[in-house]
Amino acid sequence: MDNFAWRKGHRYGLLICDARTHKPIELLPDREKETIQAWLQAHPEVLRITRDRYPRFKEAMEEVRPDLYHIHDRFHLIHNLWDLHDEVMKKVLPSKIRKNGEPEVPVIVTATKQELRQKENVERKWARVQEVQRLRKQGYSLRRIGNLLSCSPVTVSNYLSMQEPPQPYRSKRPKPIDVHEARVIEMIEKGMNVKRIHACLSQEFDYKGTYGAVRVFVTETRKKKKQGQTLQAHHYYSRRYIRKLFWQNALEDEEKRSVINEILERYPVLGPFYAFLTSFRTTVSSRDAEGFRSLILFEKQREDPFTKSFITRLLTDFQPTLHALMSEDSNGYVEGQINRLKMMKRLLYGRASFPLLRVRMLYRIQ
Repeated sequence: MDNFAWRKGHRYGLLICDARTHKPIELLPDREKETIQAWLQAHPEVLRITRDRYPRFKEAMEEVRPDLYHIHDRFHLIHNLWDLHDEVMKKVLPSKIRKNGEPEVPVIVTATKQELRQKENVERKWARVQEVQRLRKQGYSLRRIGNLLSCSPVTVSNYLSMQEPPQPYRSKRPKPIDVHEARVIEMIEKGMNVKRIHACLSQEFDYKGTYGAVRVFVTETRKKKKQGQTLQAHHYYSRRYIRKLFWQNALEDEEKRSVINEILERYPVLGPFYAFLTSFRTTVSSRDAEGFRSLILFEKQREDPFTKSFITRLLTDFQPTLHALMSEDSNGYVEGQINRLKMMKRLLYGRASFPLLRVRMLYRIQ
């Protein structure tokens, strides 16, 4: 046995699996440094470790076994990238984006006094953001800026990534009926009632929304028609849809490629991040370790506020990440064992101790 996979298996424990048989061989009661080091000293045959980027693993292993070959788990690497991608999309894009470059129409849902107060709050917040960015350029650390302005380092980091003032209004949430607005207007012109419209959308166009949403939209549209207003559907992209397109990088589809180009043109701040996102996934999927190294070092020099924290954390334990691109070893089978462990833990909750959980986890019929 020379290759093992490590994974935090439950709230206080650590699951260890054999990379050859994909079976669990040990469940440690905690993730403390002393516990990990004692197990490693008792198993000198271990030469390679596949693990996630939990810092304590690195500290414990390097002290007692500096000869170990560390390999990061690619699944968690891509998962961390997705979290970064989701965070950037939420910071930059509104929840609904009009198609064809039409200006976003604010949806005011508050009283006049509240609107004025909200506008003042936005102006005050933007002034604070500019102060944070000014102090950062002068070389102040995140913690020191937070102490000066009485806010947390996390808030300071969020302010550093802001490129423009926040919106003074609340964006309208996207709804399933939005993509069917043109069809519903056409059905209204044909004289169809709400019940028939809902049935048609559900049966022919796979509408997943509620009957009430259809009724509200039809009622509002009929009022506009009585007032002589032109009936026109408002076509939107949802932020969730744009996030999916950026992640998939579906450039072979002409329609999706045009949507990506439109968003990048309207939000140019996303251009460098989109290039980093696609290059990161390409180098990982192709196992191009040298290309990945060059990409990370280039991004480090660029100091993009969107990726700076992500890159800094990645470089603190970078060599095992490169090993992940040069090796076929993975933690994929461990994730399946983790699901099994969690199921057992829930079955035993409140009625048994850790020793019984360990015995049940390691037991298997020969």
